[in-house]
Amino acid sequence: MWRGHQAVQSSVQRWLLRGWRQQTSVVTNYHHQFSSARFLGGVASSYVATDKLLLQKPSILSAGVGLPSLVRYGDVRTNNSSNPLLISSSAFSTRGYHGRRGPDFRGLQSVDEIIVTAYEHLDDMSRRDVSAFWSCISKLMTKRQPRQQQSTPSAVGELSFEDIEHMLYTIFDDTTDGIEDCGAREITETTLGMAKIIKILRQQGNRRGEDSSRIILRRLLLSNDMKSNEKLFQFFAGASMGKLDQFDARGLSNLAYAYALIDYVPEFDDGSDLFDHITMNAVEIGAEFNAQDISNMMWAFATVNKSHVVLFEAIGDQVVAFEHLGEFRPQALSNTVWAYATANVPHPKLFEKVANHIVESNRLDRYIPQDLSIIAWAYSTAGVHHPKLFEKVANHIVQSKSLDRFNPQNLSNIVWAYATAAMHHPKLFEKMANHIVDADSLDRFNPQDLSNTVWAYATAGISHPNLFEKVANHIVESDKMDQFNSQDLSIIVWACSTAQFPHPKLFKKVADVAIRSKRELNSHDVANLLWSYATMGVVDKQLFATCVSTAAKLFDSYTNQGLANIAWAYAVADVDAPLLFNAHFVKKCVEKEDGFEIENLRQLYQWHLWQSKEMSNPGLPIDLQERCYDKFISEEPSVSKFQDNVVAQLPHIGLDPKEEVLVGSGYRIDALVEVNGKAIGIEVDGPSHFIGRSKSPLAKTILKRRQVPSIDGIELVSVPYWEWDKLGKDQAKKQDYLRKLLSLTTDNS
Repeated sequence: MWRGHQAVQSSVQRWLLRGWRQQTSVVTNYHHQFSSARFLGGVASSYVATDKLLLQKPSILSAGVGLPSLVRYGDVRTNNSSNPLLISSSAFSTRGYHGRRGPDFRGLQSVDEIIVTAYEHLDDMSRRDVSAFWSCISKLMTKRQPRQQQSTPSAVGELSFEDIEHMLYTIFDDTTDGIEDCGAREITETTLGMAKIIKILRQQGNRRGEDSSRIILRRLLLSNDMKSNEKLFQFFAGASMGKLDQFDARGLSNLAYAYALIDYVPEFDDGSDLFDHITMNAVEIGAEFNAQDISNMMWAFATVNKSHVVLFEAIGDQVVAFEHLGEFRPQALSNTVWAYATANVPHPKLFEKVANHIVESNRLDRYIPQDLSIIAWAYSTAGVHHPKLFEKVANHIVQSKSLDRFNPQNLSNIVWAYATAAMHHPKLFEKMANHIVDADSLDRFNPQDLSNTVWAYATAGISHPNLFEKVANHIVESDKMDQFNSQDLSIIVWACSTAQFPHPKLFKKVADVAIRSKRELNSHDVANLLWSYATMGVVDKQLFATCVSTAAKLFDSYTNQGLANIAWAYAVADVDAPLLFNAHFVKKCVEKEDGFEIENLRQLYQWHLWQSKEMSNPGLPIDLQERCYDKFISEEPSVSKFQDNVVAQLPHIGLDPKEEVLVGSGYRIDALVEVNGKAIGIEVDGPSHFIGRSKSPLAKTILKRRQVPSIDGIELVSVPYWEWDKLGKDQAKKQDYLRKLLSLTTDNS
């Protein structure tokens, strides 16, 4: 009989638990003396005793002198007055037994109460009752527990840690003993109940003063590193395998959902896994899946990275075949498209069906912020272009009175999605930015939320200085920089550089962190980081010098753009790096030559000028050099009204200017004049030559100002727009300004 609790371990339990407890912590000598009391039906309690646990109220099993010897379930349930340790289970109960077969868990208010009730009625419980026990435990764990009653010795609150432990282990043993006798529904409910318990325990972590039941559940279902008891769930998976053909659609989806909750995929000796077998059975009964089944199933497969195309296609076709999607709740819709985007399984008709359903809906208020953010994220990630959907969602958000219901992840995901999909909606970005700026603090934003948000605004080309200021100041003032990984930091400075938002304190703090954690940088992080500092003209010599060895080790993993960005960044910073720029670097450039974009080739040409002309080092081989040069000079010059205005004054002071002169280095000079037999280049520098609204020159301006005099021997002078604007329309003042700039006397003019 599967109900019997035997003194020796069953073969199944020995297999199930062999080695599992070896993963847990070493117990103290005190507990080693009584370890046998922890083995009830093959389940071992292997925990480190603490003073708090030893100071529990006196146990009704201990007679006040210590832990009892091994007590068997069959003995405990008989009222043997000759042995004070063998007490009737009614001593634990706050509820009587009324002759009903199986307990009624309805109305129970605490986890301990449900444990006591199940223990009391264990002999009367069917397999469905036992599976319901685990389901009820998970539900009650998320509810606030009532205050325990202290009025009578038999109250649940009087039970010691050891009492609860004994009862819970006994129920656990009964569950594992009988799992192979369970039907499909009971296996699923048991597995799902335990999986939900694991999820709750992981979310809550180890807490001081934690309930005894939670401590025991953690030891039964989790290891010290918070991984699930894989041998237990492997055993459950094996029990379900022979009965998968008995599972209906709901059972299959819930089974997959349970294993996804604990992020575990049971594998079998033939190389297959549980999700492979679920797929085969699910495809056969695909027409039986309702909206919730579909949502749970696809979410589960995507979560554990099992992209079974045949299943995704079959389920997608099933959704498309529905006459309408009215049965799908917003969460089911969002989870479904999330799954397809995450699994990277295209199904255009599915995405079209879901998008049209949302667009045609007049009840978008039913969609909570998380639904909206997931839907936007899924469509942008899957690369599905549906402007009407994005417009509908954006307009709904803009028309909302408040964004207080949107958490940081919702906000960042939505703007990220719109930027990624290149969906232009300025009002949406403005509303979200203003909401973030108005927040008392950004403490609720994690590093990824912050980096994704500023990345989105920079990528979308949406200028919002107050947002960038808020984020930058938050990071500068943060004492939790260890929470920022290298990707977060590189994205944040990239966004500030792309948006041309200068913030010296931010760049200094990020540089300091990057220098300390250089080993954590990958090729993408290095390229983005150095490009950002160079672009903003922030030449942190220590940062560039520190990154040389790291960048050199990553040669084989750079993209074409990354390779060009690093070369160009060091050229701007003018930091010599022979360890980085050597024959191996040149070889990589030649190997990747066909993959370089026009802008990459222009960057490499500026690096070549720096290496060969400024540093007297070998540069690019002649063929690649000529190709880079051709692209560098291929950009057609555009003459601004500002430049026309400046050049028009030069003849009035006796000069004969030549415009857009191509010099030997490949640069073009706005206006070239001769003063006292010396060639002088005049650069008319409008706003596009400077960082944002500042007077700090951009990297391209820095390079030109340095390389033309060094390589071509031509002195350059600059006419910045703010100085010229001050002169107004006064021609005489403008001419006098140019005389002083070029060191001309009245006699020269």
